[in-house]
Amino acid sequence: MRDSLLGRWFRGTDHKSLLRQLKMRPNDVAAWVKLINVCQQQGMLDEQHEALVRSHELQPGAYVVATFADTIAERGAVVFQRCAEAPIQNLSNAIDEIVKWKTALQCGHTHDVSKGYFVDAEPVMALQWDKVIYPLIQNLDFTCVLDLACGHGRNTEFLRRFSKEMHLVDINASCIDACRERFGEERDGTRFNYYVTDGNHVRMLPDDQLTLAYTWDSMVHFDKLIVRDYVEDVARALKPGGCAFLHHSNYGAVAPDSNWASNPGTRSDMSAELMREYAAAAGLDVVRQKLQGRAEGWGMDDLDCVSILRKP
Repeated sequence: MRDSLLGRWFRGTDHKSLLRQLKMRPNDVAAWVKLINVCQQQGMLDEQHEALVRSHELQPGAYVVATFADTIAERGAVVFQRCAEAPIQNLSNAIDEIVKWKTALQCGHTHDVSKGYFVDAEPVMALQWDKVIYPLIQNLDFTCVLDLACGHGRNTEFLRRFSKEMHLVDINASCIDACRERFGEERDGTRFNYYVTDGNHVRMLPDDQLTLAYTWDSMVHFDKLIVRDYVEDVARALKPGGCAFLHHSNYGAVAPDSNWASNPGTRSDMSAELMREYAAAAGLDVVRQKLQGRAEGWGMDDLDCVSILRKP
């Protein structure tokens, strides 16, 4: 933020108590939102973060942020602590952190309470697998597979037929419970492992273990910063030569810094271009990217992208 704007803000407004509050309680999400609101009113936000604040309704008393405030505070504790050392100068980072966890928790909650989604999605899985997914991944190594955001296991049902070991990860314990009941610890020579994630990592998996990291029809909802975190951690967990098959949103190419909950198909602000940037930063090669849309049943052309990444 420009020094002139910062100086004008301090001259014109006494917000020392709010800044002291954040110094004392860096994880106070409500205080961060109040500060965001004041800076927005003063025209102190850059264009990107102004768009994020508007689209995600980061306003005092806003329902979604208030609902998940305690968990946002917990998940973002390290970043909020760092930002509180200079709250005004670090406000953009605080906004990113609130938006990141807000979307992860909202998305997880939506799928947790709406069990009908999994019932409705199951019948079309065979067609998607045969016509869209398997032709792209048939030559990959299925020996040790991560099914990220596994839901109730509709993808797992197909992946397990090729795999010796499956790692099922989801943000919702209810999904992990449903998969454990469905598959057990072993079936037809495949071993199953189950984990609940905070929503942006697979740290429960050791380095250099996976031959394939897979996610379909889930990451399309993930905020771009959540996707970035996952790409970085998946890169760590992949064996050299292992691949990631990631089905993600491309709607960010049209509407960057938008809110997944109000976008077509509840797609996030992720894009194919961002995936290339994230892959490069994580040391992964982009083997292939394929935009998807009406032909795959998604409602509009170029809405999604499938990216296949490889660990050298």
